[in-house]
Amino acid sequence: MKILSIIFLIVLITGLAYFFYLGFKSQSGSAPGLVDSRLTPCSNKPNCICTEYPNHKSHYTKAIEYNELKLEKLIEAIQLTGGTIISNEENYIAATYTSSIFRYVDDFELRIDTESKLIHIRSASRVGHSDMGVNLKRIEAFKTTLESLL
Repeated sequence: MKILSIIFLIVLITGLAYFFYLGFKSQSGSAPGLVDSRLTPCSNKPNCICTEYPNHKSHYTKAIEYNELKLEKLIEAIQLTGGTIISNEENYIAATYTSSIFRYVDDFELRIDTESKLIHIRSASRVGHSDMGVNLKRIEAFKTTLESLL
């Protein structure tokens, strides 16, 4: 029984060390930015949600429609939901969100499509395979917060 306890403890410590390593690893890097004036498509891993590509069913959620938009409200909604603005350019905003325990950094990007009056969003984890639904929840929280500000 004592050996099983020691093995369990070793596995637990190794697992925790790995998660802390991933958190450390996610500290470097940056948002992928725009490709051909659109947000970068998600990879095949289930740790990304993007509104630009409706054909990517497992990575897709609807963009935000708007009639009148105030850029400061987008920034405020990001900050109220826990994000930190990294870049604010014409029609593009990049932010990061950092998890509290393992300090994972996720990228959050907005592209404002002034022609179709849509705000496209991409939220993606920098490391790991799955995000356990965190990125979709983040987008939904952002949408709700933005709606309350407008």
